[in-house]
Amino acid sequence: MLKERFSKHFFVIHSFVSDEARQEYLTPPEKRDPPQPQKSELQWAVEAIGEYAQCMQTWCGNDDFFYCHWIAESEDDVYQQLNAFELEGKVVNSRVSEMHQFVSAYRASDEIMRQYPDEGDKWD
Repeated sequence: MLKERFSKHFFVIHSFVSDEARQEYLTPPEKRDPPQPQKSELQWAVEAIGEYAQCMQTWCGNDDFFYCHWIAESEDDVYQQLNAFELEGKVVNSRVSEMHQFVSAYRASDEIMRQYPDEGDKWD
């Protein structure tokens, strides 16, 4: 697993700016003009590391939107990285939300990772 370079977790809902953008994004690389080789998951992960944020996971289905798990220092940093990757407003429009609680079976660590608000049901 790649080292996480940032400290906060963000869940991002991306919606495609157009049907054409969705079609281009979901066209396999070998069917593009010019054809390109498929990337391994590791190659994708390395390329998803930016100066401002790092994309850790993506989920895409048949809807007009898809989801990503980003890590960064702030919500603005995620938007800044989406702009740096030339995605925001060109391929997708995004809604970034900080997630204060992130627990994953994929990590399967012995650390206590679950977070709770200091008071009440909202984080500061």
